[in-house]
Amino acid sequence: MSKMTDDLTAWILQYNSGRVWFNKLVSQVTKCIYLKRFKIYCDSIGKNPDELIDLKIDGQKSIGTTREYQAENLLETFLSTSSLTSSMKVAVKTAVMSFYAKNRRRLEPDVAENIDVPESKKRCPTINDLLELENHMPMLRDKALLWFLSSAPFRIGTIPKLKWNDLRPTDDKDVPYYLIIEGARLKGSGKGKYKGVKQIAFLHSLAVQKLEAYKKELERKGYSITDDTPIFLAYRHQCGIKDYSPFSVEGMFANACLNAWHDLEKKRFSPHDLRSFVQSALENAGVNPNIIAPILGHKAKGVDQHYSDHDVEDFREKFRTALPYLLPESVEHLKSEVERTKIRYEQQLESQQSEIKQLAQQQHKIIVWAIKQGISLESDDKEET
Repeated sequence: MSKMTDDLTAWILQYNSGRVWFNKLVSQVTKCIYLKRFKIYCDSIGKNPDELIDLKIDGQKSIGTTREYQAENLLETFLSTSSLTSSMKVAVKTAVMSFYAKNRRRLEPDVAENIDVPESKKRCPTINDLLELENHMPMLRDKALLWFLSSAPFRIGTIPKLKWNDLRPTDDKDVPYYLIIEGARLKGSGKGKYKGVKQIAFLHSLAVQKLEAYKKELERKGYSITDDTPIFLAYRHQCGIKDYSPFSVEGMFANACLNAWHDLEKKRFSPHDLRSFVQSALENAGVNPNIIAPILGHKAKGVDQHYSDHDVEDFREKFRTALPYLLPESVEHLKSEVERTKIRYEQQLESQQSEIKQLAQQQHKIIVWAIKQGISLESDDKEET
């Protein structure tokens, strides 16, 4: 964790209600995000976590008085007067609501229901977007991560938990590796509704090429790599092993987007958007949604949810059909093929139009000649001659 996260953790653990909340949050990434948002709220209103719980308890003891909903009113007042962006207001509200809920002192569900909720941005990068991002990533590690996630669409919280021995070879030069990651390293840590979830992911040849170049970069920097070493590392002066944190990855993507397009408000992509890229590629290839689900780390529905290691070959074959939509050279080939088909169609259409024009001219000449000769072109039974 970063020093900021360490400081926030030390701060929240000072308070009994803070410890209850912190220990009930499963994901380390969620803890880091919620802590930052919750601290903003506490600092702004001048109250610590235990004082917030006391405020709610006092309200529950004061039913029918002005103090009954004082905890809710405090949050609503903060959100309505704060200069935070709409997105940040929603994030703060979510963290605060979680804090109360985990302490079994839930706020009323209609709290701050009138705040503007920004429309969810659906961002799916194109191949050209990925190439542009790669051009603005100085480290081979970051280039490798870009194409790794564009092939194996893991969530950002799983990235630090991936190890070199997770890479399992295939006999396919186009898809050289696959990974099967158990629920404990995925969203939800395999608990509750996430119980039994696995993710079956694949690395295409370009991702592997970038990964091998990154591994050589690690060796040049003096890192000692074993099968049990995390794949993506944070570079340190002492060459110590430290995983590449989700927040560092997010920051790296933001910097690359800023350098590429100069305005994050107009155009930016996050690591999570690469999941949409892979999903779109699989859908374009006509892959069944219940096959796509395990590749994305989702639960399949119906009988397809009972998949195992023995099904990897089937998944690989389906993934393989999406390669034309995942690889730059394949996409360019498809574009060229479409362009060639378009040209052939236009040429055929032009030829047909020319033939029709010639036939029309010949018919016109026959009609003119027949009129001059006084010949009827229709028989008694009106059939055309």
